[in-house]
Amino acid sequence: MKVTLLEDYITELTQDIYIDEFNMKDVQMKLPAIKHKWTGRLIRAKIQIEENYKNRYIVINELADMLEKESPVTISHTLAKKKVEDHTKVKELNQNIKHLKLIVEFLEKTEKTLSSITFDIKNLIEIIKLETM
Repeated sequence: MKVTLLEDYITELTQDIYIDEFNMKDVQMKLPAIKHKWTGRLIRAKIQIEENYKNRYIVINELADMLEKESPVTISHTLAKKKVEDHTKVKELNQNIKHLKLIVEFLEKTEKTLSSITFDIKNLIEIIKLETM
């Protein structure tokens, strides 16, 4: 998971919600599809977070089991799990989870922005009406 995904989303959203006098109708007509696209991405990001948490749990338990078997002294499973938290696989999964949480936050705010865009279009139409009078 790279930061570029978030940057790509920001760029794409900017294009999706760009409104001017000439494309208002097009944006309004496409708005349900745009909302659907971003909501789908939000749900998929939340699913990915859950999958990463499951993978993290599995990796920690597998590494802890290996550490317990290979340790010359007897250690508890809890201590072994705590010890393997510094493993690169676990750190990588933690980083992915952190990044996905930022994407979820962005997508939730995007959902709010898209919910209010209808009012923005209405206000733009009112401004245009006032300017043409």
